[in-house]
Amino acid sequence: MFDQAGYGGASIDDVIERVGGSRRAIYSLFGSKRELFAAMVSELSSQAVDAVDLPEAAGQSVEAVLMEFGRRYLQLLTDPTTVSLYRAIVAEGTRFPELAATFFERGPGRLAGHIADILTEYVRQGVLDLADCRLAAEHFDGMIRDDLHFRVVLGLRPPPDAAEIERSVETAVRLFLDGCRAPAATHPPAGGP
Repeated sequence: MFDQAGYGGASIDDVIERVGGSRRAIYSLFGSKRELFAAMVSELSSQAVDAVDLPEAAGQSVEAVLMEFGRRYLQLLTDPTTVSLYRAIVAEGTRFPELAATFFERGPGRLAGHIADILTEYVRQGVLDLADCRLAAEHFDGMIRDDLHFRVVLGLRPPPDAAEIERSVETAVRLFLDGCRAPAATHPPAGGP
């Protein structure tokens, strides 16, 4: 309902008509339309992040881990349900800044934290040379989103297919790693010890 009519256009009666129940039940569970919207944002954000199921860094190259994350993340970002949620947050975020904050904390912020942890592990191994893994994770997030996500959100194009996702993610990973790979990892010493 919120996706089709927007927050302002959706009413509790419309929700009841679509899913059943009663006004009393909705108000006793959520308190208000605003709280119902907040619960929906919170739940969908958490479900989306849980669906990405981040790969483990142990025993894998940084390229393989970032590629797998990038594929999953770009698929999530351009999924119709995620796009609807994103549009709703953008439309209502200035009126309800706490909803925008909840969305960010449970969605993009949480994912950036996970990626920062993975990058930190590769820094610890000497594979990457990064001063601020959280900032690098946020930059990587932006590279994965690219204009592709923006065009899908604006309705200028359909979600990408698997081949487009692969191409886009491969380019982002290559550009990201070429900018932060540790010198020893870029140019291994010749001839051994």
